[in-house]
Amino acid sequence: MKIAITADIHLKTNKEYPERYNVLKNMLDRLLEEGISTLIIAGDLFDIKSQNYSLFDELCKQDKYSQIQFYVICGNHDLAISPKYFTSGNIKIFNEPEIMTFGDTGVNFFFIPYLLGKSMGEVMAGYKASHADALSKIWVLIGHGDYLSGMRDLNTYESGIYMPLSRSDIEYYEPAKVILGHIHKKMDLGKVHYAGSPCGMDINETGKKSFLILDSNNLDITAKTMDTDYIFFNESLIVLPTSNEFEDMKNKVTDLIKTWELGKNEIPKARIRLKVKGYTSDRKKLDSVLKEALSMFTFYNNEEPDTTEVLLFNDFERISIVERVKEKISALEENLGYSQARKDNILEQALNIMLKE
Repeated sequence: MKIAITADIHLKTNKEYPERYNVLKNMLDRLLEEGISTLIIAGDLFDIKSQNYSLFDELCKQDKYSQIQFYVICGNHDLAISPKYFTSGNIKIFNEPEIMTFGDTGVNFFFIPYLLGKSMGEVMAGYKASHADALSKIWVLIGHGDYLSGMRDLNTYESGIYMPLSRSDIEYYEPAKVILGHIHKKMDLGKVHYAGSPCGMDINETGKKSFLILDSNNLDITAKTMDTDYIFFNESLIVLPTSNEFEDMKNKVTDLIKTWELGKNEIPKARIRLKVKGYTSDRKKLDSVLKEALSMFTFYNNEEPDTTEVLLFNDFERISIVERVKEKISALEENLGYSQARKDNILEQALNIMLKE
């Protein structure tokens, strides 16, 4: 049996954010195409500022989607949702922790909604004694909160720690898999998987989005890329005052675009923000080069490339030094911990030392 899992759609009104409803409908259509009739939503289906549940209720009632069963746990944004707000018979809301199975899969699913002031470990401790049989078999944890693994990406949509789950909790209670909502970026951290939001909330949630499919026969998890109204990219580049600075910048932008892996039909959906730092011999020409290189794309909120932190530099005696330092930094090996972001940071600091008057 295959089960689809998503989280953090943050539905508000269709007028405010139609793209969030569009991505949900697109997901449901994908499920029908693949013969999947179970969708788990791991919290924050609705936004904290919205109590407009009728649109989702009516969507689930449609004949087209009536065969899909929706299992929704409460997140920290939608603590107020309750079964009484929904009339469609294919929606199940989890306000309290609950263990259940799907068909004859033999896999138990432990649904832990967000509970204010609680940790997931506390909830599991309470159920360990009363549901020992269920938690001694193969089971999957579905929750909403922060995995305190030391590798945690911040949720740019909100700050703070929400219903934490620790590595020791996982080692002690031994779920086969853990699938969480709350962090909007899809992540795989050993047994722990963040489904990620299927729709970017703003420019900080970059790249293509997806939802998960869990195969209950072997607990394999695969990601399916979503067809979204917008694809956000929030990027930064460093400009160097080299002998070929403008050609180098064109090449940098070209290489950056390649990393986005966009198809022709996805280019109109891209919304980009670009910040450039460093030094240039001609700011006006730099602006022109950037706009030309990105002419096929739409800038987020009609912004233009931000070059406010680019400084003018015309001391050509030091340009050869800059080029040699750049080559040395570029040669640093990623397998030794020098990611591209780290190398860019080293280069930026080196420029500040070499080129400051």
